[in-house]
Amino acid sequence: MRMLKNPFYAEVKKAEDLGATEQDLKQLLGRSRAKRGMFEGRLDEGELEIGQVSALLKDIRPAATIVKEIWDEFENALQEPLSHE
Repeated sequence: MRMLKNPFYAEVKKAEDLGATEQDLKQLLGRSRAKRGMFEGRLDEGELEIGQVSALLKDIRPAATIVKEIWDEFENALQEPLSHE
């Protein structure tokens, strides 16, 4: 799985580098880490899976910029509904 690089990620990476077995990693990952990271917001000690789509991200932009781009695309689509770019 792909994880956000936080202190818990560093712990998992270190275990892998030291030759942890599959069982060792399952035990490390199975200590309610997903719950801590994703549901309780404990970002430093929880597992934060980010998924494969994260590889497509090239930059970090303000949310307002992204929303404006989406809105502009929507308005353009309303003006020319049969146009394909």
